[in-house]
Amino acid sequence: MCGIFGELNFDFKSSSQHMHELAVNTLKHRGPDEYGFWQAEGIFLGMRRLSIIDLSSGSQPIWNENNTSCIVYNGELYNFMDLRSQLEAQGHLFRTNSDTEVVLHAYEEWGADCLERFNGMFAFAIWDNRCKKLFLARDRMGEKPLYYYQDDKRMVFASEIKAMLVDSTIPREINSFGLVNFLTYGHSLAPETIYKRIYKLLPGHFIVVENGKIRISQYWDIGKQKFLNPKFLSKKQFADQIRDLLDDSVRRRMVADVPVGAFLSGGLDSSAIVALMMKHSKVRVKTFSLGFDSGRGNTYNELDDAALIANRLGTEHYGFKVNGLDLIKTIKDLVYFYDEPFADAASIPIFLLSQFAVKHVKVVLTGEGGDELFGGYRRYRVEKMAALYRITPGFFKNRLIPEVLKKLGVSSRKIIALKSLSVEDPLVRYLNWCTVINPLMQKDILQTDFYKKIDHYNPVDLYRNYYHNFNSFSKDKLNQLMYMDLKTWLVDTYLEKVDKATMASGLEARLPILDYRLVELAFQIPGRYKSNNFSTKDIFRRAVKNIIPKEVLHKPKHGFSVPVSIWLREGLKNFVSDVLLDERLKRRGFFDTAEIEKMLQEHIKGNQDLGEQLWVLLNFELWCRAYIDGKEL
Repeated sequence: MCGIFGELNFDFKSSSQHMHELAVNTLKHRGPDEYGFWQAEGIFLGMRRLSIIDLSSGSQPIWNENNTSCIVYNGELYNFMDLRSQLEAQGHLFRTNSDTEVVLHAYEEWGADCLERFNGMFAFAIWDNRCKKLFLARDRMGEKPLYYYQDDKRMVFASEIKAMLVDSTIPREINSFGLVNFLTYGHSLAPETIYKRIYKLLPGHFIVVENGKIRISQYWDIGKQKFLNPKFLSKKQFADQIRDLLDDSVRRRMVADVPVGAFLSGGLDSSAIVALMMKHSKVRVKTFSLGFDSGRGNTYNELDDAALIANRLGTEHYGFKVNGLDLIKTIKDLVYFYDEPFADAASIPIFLLSQFAVKHVKVVLTGEGGDELFGGYRRYRVEKMAALYRITPGFFKNRLIPEVLKKLGVSSRKIIALKSLSVEDPLVRYLNWCTVINPLMQKDILQTDFYKKIDHYNPVDLYRNYYHNFNSFSKDKLNQLMYMDLKTWLVDTYLEKVDKATMASGLEARLPILDYRLVELAFQIPGRYKSNNFSTKDIFRRAVKNIIPKEVLHKPKHGFSVPVSIWLREGLKNFVSDVLLDERLKRRGFFDTAEIEKMLQEHIKGNQDLGEQLWVLLNFELWCRAYIDGKEL
């Protein structure tokens, strides 16, 4: 696992090596073990390495045997030994035992088609010195990030945006669409970022840069492969296939030359993964869980559940209870590590747990993806959920959620259900912000270029497009919703959160449920097998029922809640007030500060729970200070 950075100047004039080295070293947390780079006229490739496989000879950049191609690589290839055997049979010579060199030779042998043979998480860059071509690629699911900046003279890329911002000629300007996306979703929405002209490469895509031209192509998506006909498979047959593939996925992800552990919440997904790890491990698996001392019982605590399951499975378990947390420092640290404003407070427990776990292991397996593949969210059970995504561009000026939904023909009873079960739905999030944004839009600022751009921008369009794209090869409504979440919430929230929070501590996270073979299988399974009137994730429970303790099999689902609302009323009350009522936020001109002050008072007094909205605003302003103003937090 590594952090990578590079630049290609189209005129092949060299840039400052010193600046490039500074850029690479901003990624030291991702790769504390080694530093490496290569530079020639107009091209620079650099990396920071976290040594996981082939500790002695896997240093990067790596060249092929005739020194015509060079690679910097971030990730893990779980089938690299299989591919290495095939490549050696084709005459390729290897200098190391690393998966990085396998990626390089695979590209040399099969070109861009090599990506279809890879099973792993990755973001990498290959420089072909013969034809002066740069090849960049990102894994199918988007487990590893890859950002890029381009203008008419160059392309710059990196694992994290902060590396690119070392170059003062790359503008630190707010992208209007990126801001709207952040307010809607609490994070950026790929390929846009919060910065102008800085983009995130979509999962399952690659970039070719040649002769000053940039071409982006998609190499994988759900639905491109040939599906089995689900009419010929029973629930038991599907469940057996899930279990077999998950077992193989876990086995492959345990290959490492360093200690491997797991995050254990005591829930269905993490328990199944740990049970399979115990099956394949020769030693007791180290597991880790966390709880907050919120002063409000065990609402924010998974320690007891995790300890029970760890005891049943026989792991070497470590429970970490957060006491005396310096919240302000932690929030500021995360603002730095995420590069963009990021409002999912669950990044805090993952960040803290990673700092704890890295003292014992260098790799952890985690359970992300199970809900999106197998119907784990309660909102999937709400009828006609798709109605929320049939929004016209003119909805931006609307203020009241019920009025909008009534116009869509949604009954009052359904509106109540949708509001209670879909609190994270983008429409709900976005309309909640109208009371803060609209007063400004009705004034002079409406005439500025910034707001003219977003006046008719609909941030729900991407959701709607994914929903209808899936409809082109499957009419299964529930799978349509899961596909949409897989492409948006999963990759831009959960995978981003896990990658940045773990890598901030130099800890590698591997996600067995997101093995692409399991993903492809999941979307062959009828939605009615996954979520029904009686339970969520029914087919997954059937698949793992014989390998996990009975205590977890039918336990009601609950997410790991973070006590943001309590923090903002108590320990963070003065801090958030100082930040959100500061003159700097007012001068930025994005929000109605009088409205924000009302929100603060209503929340602190306990009249309304506005913790989510205030948390979004807090993270945005702190990010502006760090990355737009360039000031110490």
